[in-house]
Amino acid sequence: MKCKDYIVHYTSEENVRVAMALTGNITETARRRHGLSPVACAALGRTMTGALLLAGDYKNREGVTLRIDGKGPLGVIHADAFNSNRVRGYVDNPQLDLPLKANGKLDVGKAVGTDGEVAVTRFTPEKTTYTSQSPLVSGEIAEDLAYYLYTSEQIRSTMNLGVLVERDYSIAVSGGFLVQALPGANNDDLAKVEENIRKIGIFTSYIRSHPNGEGMVETIMDGLHYKELFRQPLYWRCTCSLERIENVLLSLRNEDKKELLQDPQVEMTCRYCGAKYVISHDELAALYARKNKAENK
Repeated sequence: MKCKDYIVHYTSEENVRVAMALTGNITETARRRHGLSPVACAALGRTMTGALLLAGDYKNREGVTLRIDGKGPLGVIHADAFNSNRVRGYVDNPQLDLPLKANGKLDVGKAVGTDGEVAVTRFTPEKTTYTSQSPLVSGEIAEDLAYYLYTSEQIRSTMNLGVLVERDYSIAVSGGFLVQALPGANNDDLAKVEENIRKIGIFTSYIRSHPNGEGMVETIMDGLHYKELFRQPLYWRCTCSLERIENVLLSLRNEDKKELLQDPQVEMTCRYCGAKYVISHDELAALYARKNKAENK
């Protein structure tokens, strides 16, 4: 039985912080909702996990939106992490199929491409704080996000992300970790942490043997004085709703509204979660009538 998804944050007296997330159920949900191919699933699972790891300000319920466009055949990858522990996402070409690499691994880098950028938007429930970009370096997601953190936010970071897809296309493992050097961290401690990270090996292989991630952070932080700050469960969630769909319909130009009223019904599908919303002609006419009445009061 698969363990529940969660994220845990640690910090140390040596000014090194670590976050680890397990996202197997989230990635499996995305696979089923979008009918993802293995390589599309690996790319989206890594990106959603990366967004959750970047949303580190859990006290202020920080959210992070990632938009990764490497001009590869997969198209753009979209992921939103909000309230620090909820996430959703989709890719432009969910059924993309590519040959495996020579080592038998999924070719995420080729699917994503490297002729583009990653855009990161940070926000809280009250406001958007900023959006910034950095070029892609490999298309493998983890390296690209670590490069973003270094160039755009001046934070030395190591990120490891992984998704393991079973032969039946279901998700065996998904997750990752983020290690960051805070101001004041010295090179000797960072070198020790880098050596510890090498002991982990391949992330998906480690989690396959340790389904709950047991021992991973202890290995990474071995030799440092660290403590757990916070942990919480992770969930796939979408922010779409009938009310949001109605607001979109109300925002259309008058000529577009008249055109929609020629049809017996309107059907709209959320790109993020695949939910379908069907509004009949009579319901749409009543919606517009209420809007007109409110505006003419």
